[in-house]
Amino acid sequence: MSLKHRNGIAWLLLLIASVSWVFGYAMCNQPGDFDILEPPVVTDTTYFVTDTTYYYSVSTTEVSLDTLNENESTTKVSPNDSTPTDNHAKRTIGIILCVISIAVSAIAMIVFWQKTAVAGPDGVSLIIGICGIIYYAFRNSEGILWTAFVRALTICASILFCFAVLFSIREMIGWIRARLSLSWCLIHRINRHCTKPQVSLLLFAGWIILSIIGLTYCYVDHLKNGAVNGITIPSSIIMTVLGFLCLWKYGTDLDHFKTQLNNYQQGLQVNVGDGAFAQTEALLLDVQAQHEEAVRTAVTSERFKVELISNVSHDLRTPLTAILGYSELLKNETLSPEGQEQLRQLNMKAGYMNDLVESLFEMTKVSSGAVPSKQEKVDLVRLLEQTIGLFDDQLVSSGLTVRRNYVSDRIPIITDGSRMYQVFANLLGNAIKYALSGTRIYFEVKKSENSYVIRITNTASYEMDFKPDEIMQRFARGDRSRSTKGSGLGLAIAQTYTESVCGNFYVSIDGDQFSAVVELPETERNL
Repeated sequence: MSLKHRNGIAWLLLLIASVSWVFGYAMCNQPGDFDILEPPVVTDTTYFVTDTTYYYSVSTTEVSLDTLNENESTTKVSPNDSTPTDNHAKRTIGIILCVISIAVSAIAMIVFWQKTAVAGPDGVSLIIGICGIIYYAFRNSEGILWTAFVRALTICASILFCFAVLFSIREMIGWIRARLSLSWCLIHRINRHCTKPQVSLLLFAGWIILSIIGLTYCYVDHLKNGAVNGITIPSSIIMTVLGFLCLWKYGTDLDHFKTQLNNYQQGLQVNVGDGAFAQTEALLLDVQAQHEEAVRTAVTSERFKVELISNVSHDLRTPLTAILGYSELLKNETLSPEGQEQLRQLNMKAGYMNDLVESLFEMTKVSSGAVPSKQEKVDLVRLLEQTIGLFDDQLVSSGLTVRRNYVSDRIPIITDGSRMYQVFANLLGNAIKYALSGTRIYFEVKKSENSYVIRITNTASYEMDFKPDEIMQRFARGDRSRSTKGSGLGLAIAQTYTESVCGNFYVSIDGDQFSAVVELPETERNL
């Protein structure tokens, strides 16, 4: 049976029980005055009772009770008043209706017990409070305007109130079976559908204010009438307490969500709770799983490429070594001028290919972390000047000059000197290779918060129609015609080596100005 049909049957049984209880209770307590639609008018026959002797008079017109003469020993009895035998029968029927009401209520609450919250404990408190106000309003109006219509509405209000009480008891039994979980509360379930925290806070505030208004109404009613409303006061108190508890639970859920954000930031496992932010935490968990899968795929792909390059490099070194060895032996042989030129070209190409394989092999070892970087004290200015000095001949032959702008004469840093020398050598070699003849190459060193920024800028001899991220890829070259010498590994090696010492590397392009930027930490920085 579906939950909807289950609740429908239970509510129908509770309605039957409510009607049975209201009529049965009235028949048990007021068997002689149960005709709720009759006005207080005596017609036809009027009975006079004096002591134990009965007298009566007959009239053909309606006689109001107020027109009859009374004395101290005389009371009026309507002809509609039942005899003791009729009263006993009505009381018996009333008892049967009450028993039926109790039995039907037990079936609705035990057999068709509440499995999920409908109104919740705070919702039923609100319903009981409203029904109590309606019931007391009709009961008080009965003495002021005693009419059949008001009397009928009073009976309907009694049935409604009885149904609300039985509905609340069934709801409370289900709440107890659910271990008094705050997730059953109406305000909590409404709040879970709110997408903005501001709306949630307004709902909590409105709910608590509504509860306080109920308590205020009871207090004012007590001051005016001197009576205590035994229904609305407990309902308002329960609503207020549960409202504050749900607000506290909302704060706890928010704190749990902040904890999951910290876990996600630190790479820890995200745990999805059952609070107001459960859906957001589930989305965060999905993002974490997708990120981990992407990282795992990237690491696997990078490892595969590193292993492939390492294996290919290793396999190429053996035949290259043999080629270089045989070419050295051929130098001792008598060859024609054409043969000597071809041998020279063979030696040059084999040497170039050997250098390329060595560079590629070293870069893969560094990028894979197989070779840890050294941490030693290095003077950055001296390292740059040594690099520039090694390229003096190439600078002069290319018609290039170097301009320096250092923040200090001595810049001590903690880094791997050999790797950073390779970085600056590759960058200066690229600048000489692709710079416009007769221009200047600028070396600039600036101090940032906890690091030094080295910028090497040159004017390109060709139009740079590429993006910075494209030129930093392996085997990418600025000269797309590939008419100049170069392997395309210079910037890739510079980036790999710089990141291996916890630094940052990037390039920027401004018109014909090409800049390579290296950012190195002032002291040792752990990965």
